[in-house]
Amino acid sequence: MWKRRMLCLILVLSAVLLTACQQQETFPNQPRSGESAPAATAAVTVQSESQSLFGNTTVAATDYDNGSYDPASEEGGDEEEIPMTAQENVLTPAPTMKSEYAGATPVLIDPVDKPTATPLPTLNFGFIAYEAPMLHMTFEAPSGWLAEETSSDTFTLTNPDPSMDYAAQLVIRAVPVAKQYNKTELTREITGALDTIKGAGFKRFEPSKTAGRVFLNSDGIYANYNGTLESGVKVGGRIIAACVDKTLYILHVSFPQGYREYYISNVYDKFRHSVKLGGATAAN
Repeated sequence: MWKRRMLCLILVLSAVLLTACQQQETFPNQPRSGESAPAATAAVTVQSESQSLFGNTTVAATDYDNGSYDPASEEGGDEEEIPMTAQENVLTPAPTMKSEYAGATPVLIDPVDKPTATPLPTLNFGFIAYEAPMLHMTFEAPSGWLAEETSSDTFTLTNPDPSMDYAAQLVIRAVPVAKQYNKTELTREITGALDTIKGAGFKRFEPSKTAGRVFLNSDGIYANYNGTLESGVKVGGRIIAACVDKTLYILHVSFPQGYREYYISNVYDKFRHSVKLGGATAAN
């Protein structure tokens, strides 16, 4: 009986103690009656600073939700301006985006204001045989070109088409020399000829390196060039030299620069493969 009374007493005391503890417990993060909420709480506020991943230095956190952040500030703003004279073959930056679309890397686009080049008229020469008696030479070249033996060692053909801004020419020279020229001496002749061409009214002249190629069944040396005349006309050309039986032969083909491929693969090559010296084929 006394055990039952003791058990009841223990239960009563436990209930009293539990009630007292609940009345003394407080919640610091919740406002009590009559108090205003704190400006920020440890449980719900966003920290104003965050720790750097690469050290203990702290960096200010960015608030994207309060309306004060301008995404346009992510743009570099230090793009180098490209001069108008250097815009050929250069991509231009995309137009500046509105701030609500900024933040991404600018995309390069083809320039929309670059003028479209006017297509050049198609060339289609017919070829006939020409004779240069003073050079003891025959060859094929475009029909209708004006032939002229300008001196005892030079034969010239000129395109008379008035629609071209530059009158293309084929000039062949045959000059007796004291000995048979080697490649070094032929190279010297080509570089000298390029210097002479450069001085004939060019304000810009860009020669290529020299290279070797068979010409008149002999070792030949040749070079290409591009240039702009004082008049602004753009000209291209190829010059090649070879020495046969102590005679130096130099072929110079010049043409409007835009037609380089056609003149090299037609006029120049037709001469090389059809030329004959003293009645014998002298092509490679």
